[in-house]
Amino acid sequence: MNNNLRSPFATVVIWIWLLLVCLSIAFPVLYALIGSFRASGDIQAGLQSLFFGDPTFDNYPRAWNQSSIGQQLINSVIVTICQTTGQFITSVLAAYALVFGRLPSASKWLIFFLLPMMIPSEVAVIGNYLTVRQLGFYDTVIGIFLPYLASSFTLFLFYQAFRDFPKEIQEATVLEGVGPFKFLWSFLLPLNRSVCMTAIVTGAIAAWNGYMWPLLITQSASVRTIQPGIKALADETAVDTGLVLAGLMIAVIPTVLLVVFGQKYLTRGLTEGAVK
Repeated sequence: MNNNLRSPFATVVIWIWLLLVCLSIAFPVLYALIGSFRASGDIQAGLQSLFFGDPTFDNYPRAWNQSSIGQQLINSVIVTICQTTGQFITSVLAAYALVFGRLPSASKWLIFFLLPMMIPSEVAVIGNYLTVRQLGFYDTVIGIFLPYLASSFTLFLFYQAFRDFPKEIQEATVLEGVGPFKFLWSFLLPLNRSVCMTAIVTGAIAAWNGYMWPLLITQSASVRTIQPGIKALADETAVDTGLVLAGLMIAVIPTVLLVVFGQKYLTRGLTEGAVK
């Protein structure tokens, strides 16, 4: 059986299958990328006109000038930075308290903190909406990231990493008179750099791609983030497909950069607990 799998025919079949899978996954991205440089007539005429039509560079400036994409990009950057930073800080401190704080029944507290992972996010939408509105943050950038300054998933990542941290290092720092915050900042986080990067990348991607909550809690186009903004652009210019695809590519570029530059940290951080 091993000889058959190593035969040239089997190798060719496997490579063909992998190529087909890659093309099927990448086709929507290629469609949007190529279509953003085509006139709407070429896109609607079929795949031949889409891939071999005359390129145009007018879609991107028109998409930028016809909508509030510039301001919405700034809003998305603010939301992504604030939300990711909030999740990072709250998760690190909570995980540190659960692992090194000598809390009674720490495992029960962990279950309490992980409950939101077991409940669909749509269940909390009404409560979050009423709370944010009563606080006076409706139709503001703050209201977009305020309910998401803590993350059960990020907390679980740090809890797993801190729990497997060598006790000898922690005991040695105590003997040297190192305080809790210095131990956290100088030893715990640097030695778990891959987990930190995983938490930052996953949190940033989730914040950037948020759609339903920013659409619900905002009303003005100048306050919304890029994802609801692209949907509004698609509704306004439904016939101009090239314009919509250009706006879509503008929104996708930061996510692609995050994945490309954070891929090795994502793989290492998500599997580090399992390997240990």
